[in-house]
Amino acid sequence: MKRWAPYVLLIVVSAIWGAHAVVGAAALQALSPLSLSVWRYTFTAILFVPAMIFALRRLRALTKQDIWLLFAASLTSAVIYPLFFYQSLDILPPIESLLIVNAAPVLTALFAYFLYREKISKKQMIGLFIALVGVIVISSQAASRGTDSLWAIGDAVIGTASFAMYTVISRKLYTRLPLFDVLAVTSFAGAVMLWLLVIITHSWSVATVLSTLTVNGWISLLFIVIFVSTLAYILYGYGLARVPGAVSAALTFYPQSIFAAILQWIWLGQVVTLVTVIGGIIILSGSMIMRRT
Repeated sequence: MKRWAPYVLLIVVSAIWGAHAVVGAAALQALSPLSLSVWRYTFTAILFVPAMIFALRRLRALTKQDIWLLFAASLTSAVIYPLFFYQSLDILPPIESLLIVNAAPVLTALFAYFLYREKISKKQMIGLFIALVGVIVISSQAASRGTDSLWAIGDAVIGTASFAMYTVISRKLYTRLPLFDVLAVTSFAGAVMLWLLVIITHSWSVATVLSTLTVNGWISLLFIVIFVSTLAYILYGYGLARVPGAVSAALTFYPQSIFAAILQWIWLGQVVTLVTVIGGIIILSGSMIMRRT
């Protein structure tokens, strides 16, 4: 059982992250993208207080490069990514937003090339092009629904780019710092940045919005905090240390769309369209080609 435990846990992570899109869409019925982002990372930071206490002892010895990497990781993963992803979820069906975000490996390869000069093979270029075609297919369907949907596609792409950048940055961080240190610091720093954004934009309603939440709203928010932001990342770190990289990526990445599609149908009553299925298959095929090279 111990031998299979990491593999099972990675599939659990995939289910949690797949469900995130649907639960996030449900939460947005009561919360704005900014409110959801702020309270998600505020509560997540509270959960990581014990880890932060231990991390503070080691943070004093950080180099300037480490500090800048942590700042960039916090900005991309806890501010830009959730704000734009949730903004897209406010308009698009969850599965469409998730499939676009699942094209992140494409941009990850490009960012790694420009930042660290990691080579991109011919097969990777083919995979990149194929995934881009899939995004275009889904975008064409969104465009047919009106300008708002097309703008939401743009939001999803920005969120995808931000998550891809975080992936590249975190590779460096995890070779220098323990997993819990990175998660604690990025959660705390992200929460601080989001509250600064509240102050700058005078979005004072964010501070009082929780008093109006229904039971379903609280369930959605707490699921995102406890399972998506905390448990899933811990399990992912555990699995990564015990499962080969290519296998762990496949287990956590590819099944997400299946879980999201099923939950979207059950919870929101939204059936996945044929165009979305075709676009998703194209995106996942392109990403699979890139991961196998």
